[in-house]
Amino acid sequence: MLHQIQRLLREEKGSVIVVIAIAFTLLLGFVALAVDTGVLYLEHNRLSGVTDAAALAGAQELPDTDKARTTAREYAQINGVDADTLNISFSQDNKEITVTTSKTVDLYFAKILGFNTSTVNGRSVAKIVPVKEVSGLIPLGINENLLPLNAGTEYMIKGGAQDGEPWRGIIKYPGQGNGGSEYRELVITGYNGTVQVNDMLGEVPGNQSGPTMQGVEDRINACSDGCTWNNYQPGCPRTALVPIYREEGSELRVVGFATVFLERVDGSGVDSRVWAKFIHNTISGETDDSVPDSYLNSVRLSE
Repeated sequence: MLHQIQRLLREEKGSVIVVIAIAFTLLLGFVALAVDTGVLYLEHNRLSGVTDAAALAGAQELPDTDKARTTAREYAQINGVDADTLNISFSQDNKEITVTTSKTVDLYFAKILGFNTSTVNGRSVAKIVPVKEVSGLIPLGINENLLPLNAGTEYMIKGGAQDGEPWRGIIKYPGQGNGGSEYRELVITGYNGTVQVNDMLGEVPGNQSGPTMQGVEDRINACSDGCTWNNYQPGCPRTALVPIYREEGSELRVVGFATVFLERVDGSGVDSRVWAKFIHNTISGETDDSVPDSYLNSVRLSE
């Protein structure tokens, strides 16, 4: 009887060892899964962060796809991702950029189970969207009759007496008077209030030639970097935000916004004119996809 009991115990010990071995193998598999999944998750987040940054940076150059592609590649390289691993594409209207990349990641514990590597991907889509409200506008603008605007094209944003229009193009913002010094300051610093699409603005009677011309010349002369419309420093005083307007009687309806490069002034007195070139630009602000005639955009991730 004693001999039978000893034999049974020996058999149970063998079973326990087998169970422990199986359990240990399963536990090791779970550890491998947890550790390597964590590694893959972190690498995926890193790649996604890089593609986000590259897409947002590239979108700021749209619709110029060459500049957008170059900028996206530069940002990826700065953030530790080989630019040659990027796949960059654009929407048909060149208002959206897609940046994707992938990386093969070495696994650690999962090698015990026969898995040596895994591939992680990063994908981001950014787009430019028209802004619907702006602050810092100068008291000059662009008539919607001049649309569509072309980058580098020179537009007259203040007319003179020889142009045959009773209104010379000086805009009156809410709360602003008609004083000359006030308008010179507006040209230099911009309107401190916010203007939205569909707001109604006034027309300043008369020419306000001296203050306006002085303000524009002050901004042009304040640039010390030799900026041009297609090669300018961020924040250059020769760049200015302006409304795009529709004339409705003696008022102006805001239909959009644009950034211009203050190019030159000519004439004098009542015959003075201000010329500017339209430039593509992005700012931070509230956006509205339904604004059709705005040429000033903000950038946002869409995926």
